[in-house]
Amino acid sequence: MTRIFNTTQLRGFGFFQESAARRSYKAGEVIFRHGDLGDAMYIVVEGEVKVTIEGRTIDRLMPGSVLGEMALIDAQPRSAAATAATDCTLVYVDYDGFVALTQQYPNFAMRIMQIMSNRLRRFMTDEVRRQRLEEEMLIGKQIQLSLLPERCPQIPGWEFAALYRAARQVGGDLYDFVVDANDPQRWNIVIADVTGKGVPAALFMAMSRTMVRAETANGHGPATILKRANSFIIKDAQARLFLSMFYGALDTSNGRFTFSNGGHEWPLLWRANSRTLEILKAPGFLLGVLPNIEPVEREAHIAPGDFLILYTDGVTEARNEAGELFGEERLYQIINGTAFATANELLRAITTAVAQFSGDTLPFDDFTLVVIRRQAL
Repeated sequence: MTRIFNTTQLRGFGFFQESAARRSYKAGEVIFRHGDLGDAMYIVVEGEVKVTIEGRTIDRLMPGSVLGEMALIDAQPRSAAATAATDCTLVYVDYDGFVALTQQYPNFAMRIMQIMSNRLRRFMTDEVRRQRLEEEMLIGKQIQLSLLPERCPQIPGWEFAALYRAARQVGGDLYDFVVDANDPQRWNIVIADVTGKGVPAALFMAMSRTMVRAETANGHGPATILKRANSFIIKDAQARLFLSMFYGALDTSNGRFTFSNGGHEWPLLWRANSRTLEILKAPGFLLGVLPNIEPVEREAHIAPGDFLILYTDGVTEARNEAGELFGEERLYQIINGTAFATANELLRAITTAVAQFSGDTLPFDDFTLVVIRRQAL
């Protein structure tokens, strides 16, 4: 949408004659909308025109600029909207007028072909860039998925189920299962969420995972690992991202579960004997916010038949078309509403409920859910 005519050329093509179809628009007035039938092209002779796609300004046209010629020639709906940015005057050229002008003024036809050619080249360049970006995002997604556990732990007497979905091609959620190198019955369970989305969040999460795994290998407990992770993130001044993380150590021989929380959603423990839902509360700050934190370490016992549910805010903050949140209460109702037989069964029930609630609404945040069940004796 480049300027292709000067005042002399416009006058030479008869656009300043009394018979020319000139139209005036007030600032803010719509000239045409996205999807309108392309029955005419316009040439700006006075003022300024704003071109937008889905509300985003992609061009501002000055006198001498042409707009709408593509839709006129191929008889397709408009691919963008045009609005008067200031009071402006445009020459309106319908299809018959366009044919007459090209026959009478070959120079006019050449100018129009030139701008169409330039736009096509620009489109092709943008398309190549878009394809390259998609390829890079796909590689990023593959790298991120490779950081997640290849499969859930297979431990006699226990069931593990997990699901991760990114809101974009790559995201900032993480879950991990790490067996203790010195005790094969001790499993370290991590779920985390970066306060961001896309590639930066994914890279930050990958760094955090590497750091947490290294600290786990050193044999530290949950509170110490969160404290050391916080120090590491604080020292990395370039990160400028924060991280919520829940870290638990599960002794699968007796169900002892030691945990600490760094500003993450509190996990839920459904008790089979009492058929009640317990919230595993442990105070804690987001990692990367304050330089000195002292995470609290708590302990729970997972008895036979109990379910442990860990999740990120993409579960409870899923929205429907009305903008309502799925919320914690709906999650509690699902867990309390049915006696689920397996970890996978409960995971599917929660996932299905969130999907039905959201409908066609696109997810705003990454979705991560982990369900662990100690099998009944």
